[in-house]
Amino acid sequence: MELSGIQHIEPEGLNDFDPDLLITTLGYESRATHVARMLGHLNCGKIALSTTENLKDHAFESNRLYFESAGFEIIPVHSDHPDYRSILSPFGNDAVRVLFDCTSMSPHWYYELFRWFSENQEDYSTATVRFVYTMADYVEPGPPQKVKRLVDFSDLGKSPGRKQKKALLLGLGHEESLCQSIYRIVKPDLLYLFYADPPVDKQFVEKLFVNNHALINEVPIRNLIAYPIRNGQVIYQNLIDTILPLRNEYSINIVPMGPKIFSVASMLVHISYPDTRISYPLIRKRPVIDRHACGEPVILDVHFEEEE
Repeated sequence: MELSGIQHIEPEGLNDFDPDLLITTLGYESRATHVARMLGHLNCGKIALSTTENLKDHAFESNRLYFESAGFEIIPVHSDHPDYRSILSPFGNDAVRVLFDCTSMSPHWYYELFRWFSENQEDYSTATVRFVYTMADYVEPGPPQKVKRLVDFSDLGKSPGRKQKKALLLGLGHEESLCQSIYRIVKPDLLYLFYADPPVDKQFVEKLFVNNHALINEVPIRNLIAYPIRNGQVIYQNLIDTILPLRNEYSINIVPMGPKIFSVASMLVHISYPDTRISYPLIRKRPVIDRHACGEPVILDVHFEEEE
């Protein structure tokens, strides 16, 4: 199948969807059960993918008890990503509808679902995935982290190609010096900075500008792009509008730091344009922090259809 469309959904539309399957994550964050509790009325398959680390941290045990009481099948994930073929095989007949809560998921887990549907030519002719994401209360950034190197997220579409100028599309977080270190490693010929404004909490964007002041001064104002944190469709379109004029002349690398919805949109761009690389910084593992739900969920419908 191929990615055929994405659509922003307002929070009040959360219940206007009849899924075959709800997939979420059993993790240690308090917000991990927020969406499941909002959708307790659903009569469909329910799966909670479980991490195999931090099993004694923060809210993990209370989350586990909730998911068990709510009728979720808990599936431990022992590899880099879940086996979506085996998970999805009992559901849908030619078409499937999945409500996918990526709140506590790693990027590999939700990217793999995108990739699986985009490469699947056998199981379904259409698929609709409703991505739901619960944002967290503001947390102060930790101490500055040293970036060891950048790691390519996916091998999809990679080829040696000819040497090109480098364009870096960098999502800004509020950590001190992190994005500046990424910029120094890449040494791009062209730099675009993306940031959430308005954010959920104004403290976030204030800290973002303070901790990225030097880097922001490196770009012309037209290359500093604000995006609405609740609208993944607009974020996706902003990225596409930036990338398309550059593809013939530049090798393009997206480093999706900042809010998770920017990462989700970046993964969708990579599915549509595999020659656009996705990279993440390799840094020392941070202490686990509990995060609590903040506000209404972000919702994005993603549609896949058979290739013509």
